[in-house]
Amino acid sequence: MNDSLFPLLLILRYMHILGAIALMGGALFARFVVAPTLAEAADGAELHDRLRVRWSKVVMLASGLLLVSGLVNLGLAARYTFDPVLGLSYHMVVGIKFLLALPILFIAALLAGRTALARRLQAQGRFWMNVNLALALIMVLIGGVLKFTGRQLKTAAAPPAAASAR
Repeated sequence: MNDSLFPLLLILRYMHILGAIALMGGALFARFVVAPTLAEAADGAELHDRLRVRWSKVVMLASGLLLVSGLVNLGLAARYTFDPVLGLSYHMVVGIKFLLALPILFIAALLAGRTALARRLQAQGRFWMNVNLALALIMVLIGGVLKFTGRQLKTAAAPPAAASAR
């Protein structure tokens, strides 16, 4: 690649992918393996608390990776001119994706949290895990479309020609 920022772009891409894998993969595991197991376990509440303490650290790290890499990538996108995405501007679709990330991260934090609000959300854990997974799936699908959107690196603008004296 001829982009001088390639090493940074690669690191940001890895940060974003690893954060998404951890958050969505963990949510899938929690919803389809952990939640049914806890419902059947005699000490389900105690086990949930022990798992939550560990999972909350992963949620914080993955959320941080996603936010940092996403915001930096958003800033770096100004270097490009993008083709429209399904009739919309690229930046509008990225904005929608960013707004969609906020409830995903919020729900993930509450599902791993220990506040009174978190406990109320956890009481309906399967429902909120389903909501979060549906939002995350939409996010992944939007990201896939954005990855294949045509883009051209902007070239340095030539200085305007001096007005000729008449």
